[in-house]
Amino acid sequence: MTLANLADPPTLGGRIVLVPRGGERGERIAEHVRTLSGEAVLVPLIEQLPPHDGAALRAAIARVNAGHYGWVAVTSVHGADALISGGALSGRARIAAVGPATAERLEAAGFDVDLIPAEFTGARLAERLAAERAGGAGAAVGDPDPADRVLLPLSDLADQTVENGLREAGFEPERVTAYRTVPVAAVRADAELRPRLGAVLVFSSSGARALAGRFAPLPPGALVAAIGEPTARELARLGIPAAVVAAEHTAAGTVRALAEHCARLSSGPTAFTETTNREGTDA
Repeated sequence: MTLANLADPPTLGGRIVLVPRGGERGERIAEHVRTLSGEAVLVPLIEQLPPHDGAALRAAIARVNAGHYGWVAVTSVHGADALISGGALSGRARIAAVGPATAERLEAAGFDVDLIPAEFTGARLAERLAAERAGGAGAAVGDPDPADRVLLPLSDLADQTVENGLREAGFEPERVTAYRTVPVAAVRADAELRPRLGAVLVFSSSGARALAGRFAPLPPGALVAAIGEPTARELARLGIPAAVVAAEHTAAGTVRALAEHCARLSSGPTAFTETTNREGTDA
């Protein structure tokens, strides 16, 4: 989604918005915030690190390159990065990506992405793969066909949504830890920033937990925007209700949903929460 050229876009009304990422990805999100009249503050809440023991990932990538799998299902940009840096070769398995950002990272490295679900979640990715198999892409249940083997390069904290969905559809999913997700330590500036926050973007369940650990309780009036329902549920479990649940599960879609919510608030007292109808998967 490109926000810069929208006619009469909604506005964030000058709110200070916590962007929970750093680096190039954080800056891109910050630009979306600024385009919609918000003030972006980049505060990485989680970071991704290599597995403690990378032997399992290296072995899985070797099997990819040997043609062992019919599919590799990639549920995050970080999973894509792990495959790329680990030396996975294109053309050795069909590639399913959870959403456009993940697909773009893979395609930039020379991979052809065969499948992206219309709704950018792990559950919908599993459903699309199941539909693909039902259409004749896989073998019959019980046949030892490589087409049914699916590699899942995941975070160490990722739940079993995708693998359970694939197993129910007759696939043979193989989960491998591609990276670890760990919280970023609090810094002294957090205490100064907390009372100034007007909104927070949350892109994963692990990000929700890190937010709770560093910034809860949020100041009165601070709006929390979740990238999707799994993230919103984790926020609710932590006692941080999401004012907004993005309909398009991307970072840009979450920023826009927040701006639309702010615009509705400024035009009247009615609160508004978007509901899921169309990327944030990992833990």
